[in-house]
Amino acid sequence: MEEQVIPAEQTADTTADLEAEALAAAPQKRRINRAVLSENLWGWFFVCFLVIGTTLFIYFAFVLSVWLSFVDYRGNGTLWEALGEGNSSGAFYWYQYMFSNTMPGYFGSVAPGGIANFGTTLLNTIFYLIGIPVGMALSLFFAALMSRDIKGSGVFRVIYYIPTVASTVSVALLWQNLFGGSTTGGAGGTMVQLFGANFITGDRWMRMLTVLILTTWKGLGGSILLLCAGMNGVNESHKEAASIDGANAWTTFWRISLPQLWPTIFYCIVTSFIGGMQIFAEPDLLYGNGVSDASVMEVTPFVGLIYGNYYTTRYYSYCSALGIILMIIILLLTLVQFWLDSRRDKV
Repeated sequence: MEEQVIPAEQTADTTADLEAEALAAAPQKRRINRAVLSENLWGWFFVCFLVIGTTLFIYFAFVLSVWLSFVDYRGNGTLWEALGEGNSSGAFYWYQYMFSNTMPGYFGSVAPGGIANFGTTLLNTIFYLIGIPVGMALSLFFAALMSRDIKGSGVFRVIYYIPTVASTVSVALLWQNLFGGSTTGGAGGTMVQLFGANFITGDRWMRMLTVLILTTWKGLGGSILLLCAGMNGVNESHKEAASIDGANAWTTFWRISLPQLWPTIFYCIVTSFIGGMQIFAEPDLLYGNGVSDASVMEVTPFVGLIYGNYYTTRYYSYCSALGIILMIIILLLTLVQFWLDSRRDKV
């Protein structure tokens, strides 16, 4: 057999092709886009402040608070010494204390337990949560009116939203001066007293009702604004079809608008509940705060119990334990709300 001879030119072309394929297959060094790099660096520069602040004042503070609840820290000595020494009375001393009538206190004395104040303040907070369904019903009513094609509805949206963005201190002082009664010069209080009632200086339930009305009124604007935006997203073709079928305005709202508004309503309920469980400023500004004052404790919410112990008894570890319990209550009840919402979607 004759040996096949490959021309030199073909061999050179084949070698060049193989080298080109090898170069193409080899990883190419990525060129740096200076514009994209500069944009990313500036983005991380502005985000880093939020990341650092969130890490220090939320995540780190949460871990520190959990640790603090298992030790004995009352402001005497450094915090790091207390974290290292623990609690000689037991790691769960403060959690037992808040659910007890009496427990051995410090320096060999017997301190009153925290169950009375714990239960009273928690019930007060639950009472204040009544404002959530009331405020939601009022928000739906006003949002339905403002969503109609009525002249000047935008002005009313601004008016109703003003209390939401106003300072809580200024609103509380305004409320106190308005409903303080004749002795403090409150015109609204004087008018209410004509019917035998007294908001600011009345009994426990009248004072709690004052806080309830104040918080409901102040939070009304935010819910109205969100619901107005949600109503603008309701499918108009569904409304037109219902109108053609003979549905009146109430039936159209109940059967068409309300189901499509449920995501917005659910968001308002959850956020209002979380905020309501942490209510503190309004009753504190109206009536003060103090764990040793029985008349004040009658209207003090759960967060007020935490701040009251912080400023009066200086039991910092006890305050941390109360905060952890509050977090667990909010978490569990929020999970229940999401569970009920998921069951609603399956029906």
